[in-house]
Amino acid sequence: MLRDARRVDLSGKSVVRAKFEGNRFELIVNPELALKYKMGLLDESKTIDDILEVDEIFVNASKGERAPEEILNHCFQTTDVMEIAEKILIKGDLNLTAEQRQEFFEKKRKQIVTLLAKTCVNPKTRTPHPPLRIENAMKEAKVMIDPSKSAEEQVKDIIVELRKVIPISMETVKLAVQIPPEYTGKAFGEIKRKGQIEKDEWQKDGSWIAVVSVAAGVQGEFMEMVQGMTKGRSEIKVLERIRL
Repeated sequence: MLRDARRVDLSGKSVVRAKFEGNRFELIVNPELALKYKMGLLDESKTIDDILEVDEIFVNASKGERAPEEILNHCFQTTDVMEIAEKILIKGDLNLTAEQRQEFFEKKRKQIVTLLAKTCVNPKTRTPHPPLRIENAMKEAKVMIDPSKSAEEQVKDIIVELRKVIPISMETVKLAVQIPPEYTGKAFGEIKRKGQIEKDEWQKDGSWIAVVSVAAGVQGEFMEMVQGMTKGRSEIKVLERIRL
């Protein structure tokens, strides 16, 4: 006998469906978190409980028909919702509406454009391309975006396509940075957040020197940030440019 059959509002939510031993089970989930979980991209701070919109196992989610405990015990040897939900999420199919798929596509497109604008430059001028120029070039080159892959996984292939319509390359810059003693506390954290510290060393006078890698497209922004934090008293020198 089905438990507590009451209709559930599915607006803004998605359903994950899976079969175990011939029995159908369904979950009502947050579509974005469920997709990230299926892709292995869910933030470590999130749990199965965060993914579920309703802490129940259903046989028919739209009708609110909850799975009987005896069937859960038979199929999963437990009635623990989170334990069962994890198995359904791993095996099950995530059903997304056309609107949800379009929303995820647009978010991924914006992430890619932002990443390209920050990490790529025009190799002729060594200046970054504005986001709008990148967007237009992606349209002209008919770039295909995979919403199931991260932006980082796709950029190299997308750059190859973009080179057909605009000069573009991904470059990093290695900078030598020296921070006076009175500004090291604040500067260290911000530099670590904005760039990759290759090596660093504390001097006897309390100053800090480091070799930092940043995307060529944000070199100017990075240098302005460092100079601003140190009231213009830092020293920054370009050591090397690396084109990928």
